[in-house]
Amino acid sequence: MEAAWIETFYQETDAPKRLELLKQNTENELTQADVFRKKLWVARYGKRKPTKDAFVGSLMELKCLAEGTSLDFGGQRRKQAAKIISTLCLADADSLNEELRENLLMELKNVFLKFMEVSRDGRGFTSLVFGMGQLSDEGVVKKIAEQISTIAFQAPHALHMDKEFALLQEAALQAFRQEYPNREHFLKK
Repeated sequence: MEAAWIETFYQETDAPKRLELLKQNTENELTQADVFRKKLWVARYGKRKPTKDAFVGSLMELKCLAEGTSLDFGGQRRKQAAKIISTLCLADADSLNEELRENLLMELKNVFLKFMEVSRDGRGFTSLVFGMGQLSDEGVVKKIAEQISTIAFQAPHALHMDKEFALLQEAALQAFRQEYPNREHFLKK
């Protein structure tokens, strides 16, 4: 029973439903993993009802870093990347025990599942030109793969921070493999 709600929690991409699952299953004794899940929840959505997703916002910031200029005046790009690492709770990832590290990985995987869901369902994302015509299913998968490649692999590589973003890269791979099995070749790692 214990593992069932956790699996459901990490597969659910609707924030209010996730909050309900978290509240229902962590109201009694809290394990170290439960405390960590709650910490990740606050880092991602804030202390109140979820209105914005800071982790998805961090993915968008990484995308902008990758697509921006390669010049780094005063180390601003690396400072922004360090802020993203902190927001995504990756700063202490190496010091976490195996269970907590797995929880962080699953939360980051959930972020990519949310990103793919929003992309797939967004009319602007799936249209060809100015909302005219729709991409084929295969075209949408390729476009999502391109976005994830930019966020999870190109940005950290350009910043020479692959080690710091290793857990994020692993989460991106797991989420993409789950949603699009046998299409990993679309990713540019």
